[in-house]
Amino acid sequence: MRSEPRKIVVTGPFGAGKTTFATTLTDGLGGGTLVTTETGVSDETAALKTSTTVALDHTSVVVPAGPASAWPDTPVNLFGTPGQERFSFMWDLLARNMHAYLVLVDASRSASIAQAAGIVSAFARLAPACPRLVAVSRWPDPAGTRGQLAHLLGTTPSALVACDPRDLGQCTAVLRLLLDGVHTLESRRAQAATEGAHP
Repeated sequence: MRSEPRKIVVTGPFGAGKTTFATTLTDGLGGGTLVTTETGVSDETAALKTSTTVALDHTSVVVPAGPASAWPDTPVNLFGTPGQERFSFMWDLLARNMHAYLVLVDASRSASIAQAAGIVSAFARLAPACPRLVAVSRWPDPAGTRGQLAHLLGTTPSALVACDPRDLGQCTAVLRLLLDGVHTLESRRAQAATEGAHP
């Protein structure tokens, strides 16, 4: 049995691993074809990578329910945003009607952390009630630096999860955590609606 499709947005700074995250899930879980809108990089960021997303990445996957999940296998429409601020107008467009979102950040680069803090703040304004996680790659000391990193990113320590966007198991685990949040929120809303209909 499958649940209704959910829309999850993957955002984060340039070079944080958004397209890699989508590629890993597409290759590992199947169910769809990854569509990207990458173009060559011509500014100073070319030292980090040679291409960048200018509109969006999109793929569809089915996330298998975990052993303790209270929800069935769930189709997910995954949308990746551009990371460069000059394309930030796409953030608002892609955030519409999303069920949850994920911010990726590379902890080994201070510039990535600073840029991610702005993105965390922007998406918190766009969707304050939406379930979200901050997935951190290249994070050598999660236990020792969790509080400091959360402060720098402007989020709570509990929102941070370690994730290598090349690792299928870690990427799938992150999606399951987001879907836990989505289903919990939907259950609360359904309960509130039922209680409101029967005073």
